[in-house]
Amino acid sequence: MVDSTEAKQVTSAASSLLFPEIEIGVASNATFTREDFDPVLSRIAFDNEFANAGAKAYQTARGDDVAIETTARNPLARALLYNLRALDADGIDDQFDAVREEILTHAARTRVFEKPVDVAIDIHDWLFYGDGETPKVANTNPDQGTNLAYKFATICIVDPDVRFTLDCVVLEDGSTDELAAAVRQLVSTAREYVTLRHVYCDRELYRVRLVETFDELGVDLVMRAPTNRGIQRRIEEHDTDTFITEYEMRRSNPPTCCVDVQLIVVPHRTREDDHFCLVTTRELDADAVEFAEPMAQAYRRRWGIETSYRKVREFLPKTTSPTFSVRLFYFLFAVALYNLWILVNLLLIQPHTRECKPPIPTAIFREFLGVVPYG
Repeated sequence: MVDSTEAKQVTSAASSLLFPEIEIGVASNATFTREDFDPVLSRIAFDNEFANAGAKAYQTARGDDVAIETTARNPLARALLYNLRALDADGIDDQFDAVREEILTHAARTRVFEKPVDVAIDIHDWLFYGDGETPKVANTNPDQGTNLAYKFATICIVDPDVRFTLDCVVLEDGSTDELAAAVRQLVSTAREYVTLRHVYCDRELYRVRLVETFDELGVDLVMRAPTNRGIQRRIEEHDTDTFITEYEMRRSNPPTCCVDVQLIVVPHRTREDDHFCLVTTRELDADAVEFAEPMAQAYRRRWGIETSYRKVREFLPKTTSPTFSVRLFYFLFAVALYNLWILVNLLLIQPHTRECKPPIPTAIFREFLGVVPYG
């Protein structure tokens, strides 16, 4: 059992790892200060709200006389967005890299990273409804009335107790070259903090060049494979529904290339006469068929990254701004708050029995953070 006083103290102390590292560039003669911006940022993050409404709510809660009409533009919100638009993308990356370093260094002191960990790499879309020529906006599969999005590749630990997001990379076009560079950065950053055991990827990254990149990096990749013609032929060649076999992934269009992997096939859990297929860079003997189902079960843990991203979105402010620096700051701020929440829960359960369910939900975390006045 976690005492509420202890939880509040730990949360308040942990907040010092985030807010002092954030630099918004407020001028010395500005009307509003960092003491105004931090609580507004926290409020719109926790409430998934726009800056305009969040600033009004914050000022009303502290007793200010403000125009609260829906159409009224709030000066505090306008000042916050003005400062965020003026930030340089590299500078934003640097300051949130420092936040990540602080949080993960504190997590490492609990010795949770002493053993190798499983991680997942995935691509997440923040849907966009503006002009397709907007800088940093990429095409994506049609969803909720748009085919445009800001795209982020992330690497996340899939262990429920320490499901930290270790790094994220902005994607501009989703080309194989860009994804290969993103994979290299994500793996490199993750290795600064943890020893990688397996890297799980969805079939969105099923490309010969990317599997080749993982192989060059020397990581054990486990990736969902589509049931294409080549894999279907392999399934038809076998008399059993569960097997492991050598397989060559081949790109036929220029530039042509190929890579050798192990193909793992097991029966699909919910669809009869269907198969669940994986490829891996691990060295597996075809006779070691007993490893097929356990590896398929282990791969399903990658859905932890979907859970992580859903929780990150709980900390993501709303905005219609097409300015990339605003979008980048908001997204990295959401990731930082999420990681801080993971750290607080880790610190609270470390003295007690390890458990998969966080002892404090995000709603309580918001109340304990200490920078969001609600009047």
